[in-house]
Amino acid sequence: MPSASQGAARRLRRTRQRLGSYRHDLIVAMRIVNGVEREVIQSEWENWLADENAHCEQVLSILQQPGQKGKDGLEEVPSKKQQQQLQRVLQRRGGQQGMQELRKWHQEYCGSCYADRLALLAQRSSLL
Repeated sequence: MPSASQGAARRLRRTRQRLGSYRHDLIVAMRIVNGVEREVIQSEWENWLADENAHCEQVLSILQQPGQKGKDGLEEVPSKKQQQQLQRVLQRRGGQQGMQELRKWHQEYCGSCYADRLALLAQRSSLL
């Protein structure tokens, strides 16, 4: 006949095993939650990056003036809307000096956006 201390030891061992199982299940669940959160953050960053690149393209279209060469090497003529946007920007930013500031901002800020977009595209293509 087992003693009381042996029964207590058996119950303690079962309790510790159950607690270990609960702990393991919690760790697995936290890893899943962390993975989902990581994907959500990555997706939000990618959406933000796409939006910023769209804004940079808009600024680039504003900066292009008659007589400038486009990416394809052909002379680009701004549309009426682009000309109106350019006039608003120049008025707000103080004429040609403001235009130079806008160009500088575009080079600095949008350069990093383009670089991030290229890095993202390279990362995606390496996964395929």
